[in-house]
Amino acid sequence: MSSGYQPILWNRFKKQYDLILWGSIVLYLLIYIGCNILLFPPHNFNTILIRAFGTLAILLLHIILLIGPACRLSPKLLPILYNRRHLGVSMFIIAAVHGVLSLVWFHGNTDVNPLVSLFTANKHYGSIAYFPFETLGFVALIILAVMAFTSHDFWLSFLSPRFWKAMHMLVYIAYALVIMHVALGIIQFEKGPVLVVLLLAGLLIISTAHILAAIKENKTDNIKPEKLNEDWQYVCKVEEIEDGLAKMAIINKERIAVFKYDGKLSAVHNVCKHQMGPLGEGKIVDGCITCPWHGYQYRPEDGCAPAPFKEKLHTYPLQLQGNKIYISTQAMPEGTFIEPAIIPTGIEAKKVPGYFFIGWSGKNKKSVLSTSKIIAFSLVGLLIITSFVLVNQQRRNSTFQIDYNQVKQMEGWLQKKPVPMLTIVDGKDQNGNPLFKSILLVDAFKKGAGEAVEKVLGGADKKYVRLTGYLSNNYISCGGMANDSSHDCLSLCTQCIIGTTQFPLMEIENGSYSFKAVAAPFELPAIAPINKTDTVISGEIIDPKCYFGAMNPGQGKTHLSCAVRCISGGIMPVLKYEKNGEEHYAILMGANAEAINKKVCKYIGMPVVVKGKKAMVNNWEILYTDATINIKSAL
Repeated sequence: MSSGYQPILWNRFKKQYDLILWGSIVLYLLIYIGCNILLFPPHNFNTILIRAFGTLAILLLHIILLIGPACRLSPKLLPILYNRRHLGVSMFIIAAVHGVLSLVWFHGNTDVNPLVSLFTANKHYGSIAYFPFETLGFVALIILAVMAFTSHDFWLSFLSPRFWKAMHMLVYIAYALVIMHVALGIIQFEKGPVLVVLLLAGLLIISTAHILAAIKENKTDNIKPEKLNEDWQYVCKVEEIEDGLAKMAIINKERIAVFKYDGKLSAVHNVCKHQMGPLGEGKIVDGCITCPWHGYQYRPEDGCAPAPFKEKLHTYPLQLQGNKIYISTQAMPEGTFIEPAIIPTGIEAKKVPGYFFIGWSGKNKKSVLSTSKIIAFSLVGLLIITSFVLVNQQRRNSTFQIDYNQVKQMEGWLQKKPVPMLTIVDGKDQNGNPLFKSILLVDAFKKGAGEAVEKVLGGADKKYVRLTGYLSNNYISCGGMANDSSHDCLSLCTQCIIGTTQFPLMEIENGSYSFKAVAAPFELPAIAPINKTDTVISGEIIDPKCYFGAMNPGQGKTHLSCAVRCISGGIMPVLKYEKNGEEHYAILMGANAEAINKKVCKYIGMPVVVKGKKAMVNNWEILYTDATINIKSAL
């Protein structure tokens, strides 16, 4: 306690509490991140961080919500409640890291403000299945931020305990939003039942604990007391109250604590002025009523906190008739001194039990903390086990990966049409003719390569260049490697074939400065007229940069908003579909080979049916369609 709202004193117990708390947090993150790196190396590290902090924040939120009702069911858990605000602030920090990483990673680096993108990229507010789940998490984070920033006792006093407590009950609104955030988000990407089971189990445990605590409290509140008359109500017999403790009385639906101490009886209002803790579950320590939650103290005779503190409680007159205690039904003004009722001699006093926890006291017995320590370390173990389960049971993401650790150089013919691409030589066929493969080009961040390519071409249709950038899936093709002179790049060899991918993509390193004009080995043959065939394909519209390795996952609703930003930023839309059990990809273009990026944004990340004409350009399929009439949602 501090009359001047000085920084909270770091007593020995709080240091131990926070050491266990942050030790378990660091351990969880290390295990989660380490297991991901070892088991799933293709996963993007930013995605791993987002998942690690997100799952940890949800787990801590469940623990926080469980502590309250658990302490109502068993006072032996009160040590865990004592420093719960530190747990809440820690949980907010972790949730904030998750939120900021997600906002920057999925909505940043575009021409749209990330916060604007958060609310406008996914516009399916009328759909349950495709509702923009990110906004739910954002609102929950705002609520948690308000609670974290107002957790200090200054705000409790400034806002009043009743308003402060009511405001902090918004944590249940935040919890509901988090549940919906997960249920409408990542769970729809995961195919296994583990996340669903864990989420439902957490919800069930929290609900059950609150219901059981409410039943217990309701039994106390619904006791019908015996009345002497309208002004006096029977409480209990003197010997029913243990020395130093209290018995609860219900007056006009309010709980009143009747304390027995030093051969005397006094009654005060049950609610602590600090955080509305139950004083009747406290104990007389050093002559003062001591709250079991945070150790706030009041004199039993007048309900006043000892100087220099100024908190005051309502007091109630008592009278004894033999060994029966009666309490006045009329409360006295806060801080009113009332002479204690003297217990007659000869009435046996029960001994005070040994268990009582005072957070600021360094004299708590080991037996007092034993149960809470067992629970605390059990929760730490649960966090560790859960981290293993979440990592091992998560859905395996795309095996594609852009290698950002190594800059590659490729030589080939640069073209802007039909989309920005680099056409390279990929060996020879059996007749000695060169084989060509096209690599899709994208720029850094969420930007298409069209502007940079147009600047390099300078109005030409194509140009032979040496390009520096980052390749997807560690793409290897010595026929296109500018720095490989060990053999004839046009000869058919094992080196040229092994390690290639049918769907290569390259991110240019530094805009137009990544291109250098060099002499072409021969003239690129004229492209034969494209043979287009009518087709109808069911699939999902993705942005190829993220799907082919920039992010994992790079598809589905969880990636919808980011894909909208990428495609609206100029990256070519691609239709991913299955045929004969294998994945295929077709670049989407307009019926007249025009870009249709803006027109497909409302269909990104969801199942669609596309009608159009399909053609092949080297290794890439292209699907020409009228987006306004020939793309339909399959929902």
